[in-house]
Amino acid sequence: MDHKRATLKDIASELNLSPSTVSKALRDHPSIGVITKERVKKLAEQLNFVPNQTAIRFKQQKSYTLGILIPSMLDHFYSVAVEGFEKFAYGEGYNVLIGQSHEKLQREKELLLIMQSNRIDGLVIAISRETMDTSHIDAFVKSGIPIVYFMRKPINEEFHCVCSDVYTGAIEAIAYFVSRGHQRIAFINASSYWTTSRDRFLGYRDGLIQHHIPFDKTLVQESDFTQESNFQATRQLMQLDSPPTAILAFKDQVMLDTLSCLRREFASKVDSVELIGYGVMPVIQYLERPPLASLKEQPYNIGQKAGSLLLDLINHPQAPYEPQLVKLPCKLQVF
Repeated sequence: MDHKRATLKDIASELNLSPSTVSKALRDHPSIGVITKERVKKLAEQLNFVPNQTAIRFKQQKSYTLGILIPSMLDHFYSVAVEGFEKFAYGEGYNVLIGQSHEKLQREKELLLIMQSNRIDGLVIAISRETMDTSHIDAFVKSGIPIVYFMRKPINEEFHCVCSDVYTGAIEAIAYFVSRGHQRIAFINASSYWTTSRDRFLGYRDGLIQHHIPFDKTLVQESDFTQESNFQATRQLMQLDSPPTAILAFKDQVMLDTLSCLRREFASKVDSVELIGYGVMPVIQYLERPPLASLKEQPYNIGQKAGSLLLDLINHPQAPYEPQLVKLPCKLQVF
């Protein structure tokens, strides 16, 4: 049995046509007559002809592949964002390469090179916690591949970014704490290099100001998201002469570690400290004694919007570059 794959040239030779005519007929080009189209398509079906997508994409100078680079699929926010991005990409005829930096700068650099060698048409990225110097990303963009940041974007970098409106969310969280009688409100933040960390902090600070509560820098700690770092931040706060009665955490993972630390090391105070995080992790609903609340974000929609912005850059490479910052609202969910 002959298993040779049929080509455009095979169809063209059989019908005594040029390969370009066959190609146009298969694409319903208006310059090709109806009868010729029918002949070509009938023979193509008989021969089980499948277009050579590699050749087509080479001619178009597009791979129809997009990349998305995230810190970790274990983070519920990013796994849902990837799902939204993938669904959008597939709907537009694109495949997706997914990379996880695991919060390592070196791994992030390696993945960028892999994606570049695979000729992706564009990239959506949330940088690792180790990424302070973005020269490797600048080089990636200079190679002709557009990018869109989502959530984690370096401060002062002029690129498209899609994120949560964490500033307004923080203000809402502080207002809720105050409504419950809290005046000593702490904040556990992440890397100050990210715009999302800055916006959370500004929302925390401005929320205090709106309620005439003096800002106290000893009530602000920074974590790198490891359990030890989250525990250490909690210890620093609870060992103050006047410890907080409420804590706003950068994300639910930090909040849950804070809750764990309180229960293990400050059992006598755990019932007097209320917590709010970001993310509304599904696991929280199964806790017997859940924290006070969490700010619900929209990771799926963020992934889709990042994909839409990226495709716009790909499809309009000559358009004037005007970076957009898109913020999707958060909603306080009380448990």
